[in-house]
Amino acid sequence: MSLDDDTSSASTLTLLDDYAFKSDLLIMMSDTGPETNDELKRRAKAVLRDMGSFITSVGPHGVSASNILDAMMEGSEKAGLSSGVRYAAAAIIVAYQKGEASNSSASELTKLAQDWLLFFLWPSFRPGHSPQSEISTPTLRASEVVADTVPATSRGSKFRNLISERDGGKCAVTGTLDIYKGPYPPDTEGREGLLHAAHILRRSIVHEHSASNRIAGTIDIIKHYTKLPEKIMDDLAGIIDNPENGMLLDSVMYDRFDSYAWCLHPTDVLHKYTVHWFRHVPLGLGNFTEVQFQDHSQTGIPLPNPTFIALHSAVAHVLHLSGAAEVIDRVYDAFFDEGPTVPSGKHATEEDFRVRLSLIGLMTNNHQLPTNPLGIHAH
Repeated sequence: MSLDDDTSSASTLTLLDDYAFKSDLLIMMSDTGPETNDELKRRAKAVLRDMGSFITSVGPHGVSASNILDAMMEGSEKAGLSSGVRYAAAAIIVAYQKGEASNSSASELTKLAQDWLLFFLWPSFRPGHSPQSEISTPTLRASEVVADTVPATSRGSKFRNLISERDGGKCAVTGTLDIYKGPYPPDTEGREGLLHAAHILRRSIVHEHSASNRIAGTIDIIKHYTKLPEKIMDDLAGIIDNPENGMLLDSVMYDRFDSYAWCLHPTDVLHKYTVHWFRHVPLGLGNFTEVQFQDHSQTGIPLPNPTFIALHSAVAHVLHLSGAAEVIDRVYDAFFDEGPTVPSGKHATEEDFRVRLSLIGLMTNNHQLPTNPLGIHAH
């Protein structure tokens, strides 16, 4: 399913799957369009100011739809992802215009926020349990199916070995040395520790469940949000385990990178970044403020793709600016941890998940959710 494709697919996308909306969006966000990014952003901001009090949450009292819409623009800008600013601003304007004739602009904007939450933020933030994976969704591309036939252990070992070789066997941020590569000479600078090969873009974006067909919607959003080349988007499942999508991190940096506690901001120097923390900086890590990637192997192993880093950064900013990270965490902990909430071997229905979304209000008001509020028992 693509914005460029006029065929419909069974999915939970409520607005981004609308042909008229897609057509108008592609025209407005075109690089040859008459308006600059700043002009589109100003128009989108005006829409949100005018409509803010009428836009509902995604789920009664759930994540603020207005906050998600605004954060998609602001997060992109903070990450240096200009294509994301243009895409988000244009989508907001087109959603507003779509509802003008029927006085339903607020509803269309809420639908847009819901699509971004379920098909972009959730699968990026919480691997393995995105809600749309439990509902009928678009069909996988052949490249995605083929990529998953490669044994995971083979992929993981090759991925880690190449990244370790490229990054010199040390954490890209802290310089922590791989404890398994020692012992090191006494005068070697840096401490030793466990190192992990971190995916910049999570594998869950393209490999979630073997029976899941929800991936195309997520890929389509990423395609237009980042304007990555077609050859990359067409083989994203194959590229996800390539060195350009990874970096070597020590255990502390790895865990916090995976939870979007920090990200990398671009500088004027290619492949040089500053470290940006969203939460308190862990003890002892305050001095590590810059990262300069280089190929220590000198064999041509690709460095991390700057657009992949920008996308991770944008997602991190959107999650924190919108408040979606906290709500997703609470939904995940209430419904997916400590055992299944749907019968074993079965999937929740769309209606079931909407019930779950309707309970988000309890979470945002700091109320305690029952462990199994739907009364469904596993067998």
